[in-house]
Amino acid sequence: MPSETNQLRRNILIFSVYFLVFFAGMGFIQPFLSLHFRSIGFSGVQVGALGTFSSLGLILTATQYGLFFDRSSRKRLILALSLLLAALTLFFLPYLRVFGMALVLFIAHRIITSSSITATENLSYQVSSDGATHGKPSFGRLRLWGSVGFGITAVIGGWLFGTRGVLVNDQLFLAFMLVSIGIILFVMPADFFRDGKADQKSGNPAGLKGIISLIFRDRYLLLTVLALALTDTLSDGVRSFEPIFMKDLGLTESIIGAAVSLSCFLEVPMMLLADRWIQKLEVHQLVYFILIFDLTRRLLVWFLPFPWLVFTLNILTAVSFTLRLVTTIHLINLRVPRQYTTTAVTFVSITLNGISHMLSNALSGVVYDNFGGRPIYLVSACFCVISLFLALAARRAKAHEDAVLAGNQA
Repeated sequence: MPSETNQLRRNILIFSVYFLVFFAGMGFIQPFLSLHFRSIGFSGVQVGALGTFSSLGLILTATQYGLFFDRSSRKRLILALSLLLAALTLFFLPYLRVFGMALVLFIAHRIITSSSITATENLSYQVSSDGATHGKPSFGRLRLWGSVGFGITAVIGGWLFGTRGVLVNDQLFLAFMLVSIGIILFVMPADFFRDGKADQKSGNPAGLKGIISLIFRDRYLLLTVLALALTDTLSDGVRSFEPIFMKDLGLTESIIGAAVSLSCFLEVPMMLLADRWIQKLEVHQLVYFILIFDLTRRLLVWFLPFPWLVFTLNILTAVSFTLRLVTTIHLINLRVPRQYTTTAVTFVSITLNGISHMLSNALSGVVYDNFGGRPIYLVSACFCVISLFLALAARRAKAHEDAVLAGNQA
């Protein structure tokens, strides 16, 4: 119907603008946090501890957030309040110089921000999936605007950080977050926050334990998301220490910001390609590509730690990050009932990823303090090899599942 098509187009446009503004705000400050922490005297172990303990906080709380969000009839208010708390915790962080206080605030920020991002990305996937039947943009085309916003402000933020200091970046971040809250409260239509009750089926689990058991009983899903979690490029040890390593190699803050910016711009065509590849290729083929691609990147830096090679391979983070994001959300929505997908995505993207983030950041902090930045890439490469074995096991589980299904149909 034309009216339904217009409504879908409007919803997708609004969410695209939201991603543009939200991630533009994050681009001013997020890429430079580790540089800021080092500039105020935090050691490598302390920088690693920020990632490790914030990941622990996510593991303990984020899935409960996802379940609360799935069950709530006031999703708009939850998102707006989450964004306000995320903005305030990060805004006050640069004013702190005591590690213990900074740790508490950073943990709170990571918990709230990561949980709300996961919820909004899953909502946007469902909106774009509904729109696909009417020829509307799919998830990648919607989500790419976040990459555009982050890329633009990251390069500006690098220049501001190097010339004016972190507080200017911090103030711009807060301004963009307030605009994002305004979009949630006053622009997004009410029917966008549907609860998916129409999709519920009798016999499906409603509690957290039941939803998690869905994932653990699905051996193919579990092994695949574990393989992706072990090598997640968003918050692993390399991500935490690469800006510092690039600085140690002689690159300036502006160049580091430019790498982040170019990586974000590369996400735009990758989002478009991911939409096509997810339709044409099987999930396991994309997973193999992601893991082999990241293994190659890590080993190249280990063998050839040249500044501009690190710069280039940092930009190529966009390739594996984009495919990981689209593949994970697509796979969960494919194999988990819709009314539980936010909980499932949160559990996978935050809890499982958080465990690997803790291990990776803790190891990387110790390795950096004792051996420098280069060996961190070898640690990451080892995780990639382990993930490849998990992906192979997942493929065998899927083949067995298909054989059983074919036998039952026969």
